[in-house]
Amino acid sequence: MTFNELPQKIRSHMESLIRSSEMPDNEEFRNLLADIWDRKCGLFEQQTKILNMDIVNGIEANDRRGIIVMTYSGSIVSIGPKEEAREVEYASIHLRSDVPKTISIVDTDLAGSVHIGEAVRFRTGQLKQTSAAYMIAVCDASVDTADQKERIREGTIFLTNGFMKINRSIHIDKTSVPEQFTSKSMTRYIAKRYNITGALAKEILDDYTLLIETGMMLGESVPLGRIGRLSLKRKEAQKARIIRHPETGEEITVKAKPPTSVPKISFSKYIKEKAGAVGEDTMV
Repeated sequence: MTFNELPQKIRSHMESLIRSSEMPDNEEFRNLLADIWDRKCGLFEQQTKILNMDIVNGIEANDRRGIIVMTYSGSIVSIGPKEEAREVEYASIHLRSDVPKTISIVDTDLAGSVHIGEAVRFRTGQLKQTSAAYMIAVCDASVDTADQKERIREGTIFLTNGFMKINRSIHIDKTSVPEQFTSKSMTRYIAKRYNITGALAKEILDDYTLLIETGMMLGESVPLGRIGRLSLKRKEAQKARIIRHPETGEEITVKAKPPTSVPKISFSKYIKEKAGAVGEDTMV
């Protein structure tokens, strides 16, 4: 996709972004921005499909389903299913940041219907309205509220981090690219998302990994959420033996090895199926 093929609203947003930054203003860079936008759209479609959500043109305010919106500015708006009220999270994904700027509201509601090309508006809270919606995905009405919440949460985390990963390709000086999925960046992400200090987030994550390590060392099969299970596998002692080098034919003596334990991870059926559905762009 080239820059001139983008919708006018998106071109205007990107032109404003170029003017307010130190980014180069030439055809090559503009086309790079267009390619990044196209990849984000593809990732949104892919992830919402994996979560069995439907892409729609609009949804009424009284519709109780959970919603994820991608705006014309490239932000992600997650809107939980309606109970007494709705939970909302807004994530603005900047090009030069490893942590999105977020706003969370635990008790609000839509101030009107949500339609492509129109701002998403809310009745109460710090976030009154977003930029215009570009893509809208909704949960199926047959899915229970708890499952809808989990899908919205999973989709939000995946898309905000996926968009940040795509943004990394825009950095001309690769040495200045913010690191992502390191212990520090993940700790900052958790701290920001749950409005806690970085020190507390680190302590929680450290305790969690220590519990996993402890359980494994005590011989337990430790669950890693939906990823699978971690355990120790006992390898029997191996006697010394002579083998031949596959290329030279020379005899080589392999020393005896005592019995030992090795860590083992067993991936769940869920994660195997989900990995199989991941598109090529996600691996870039």
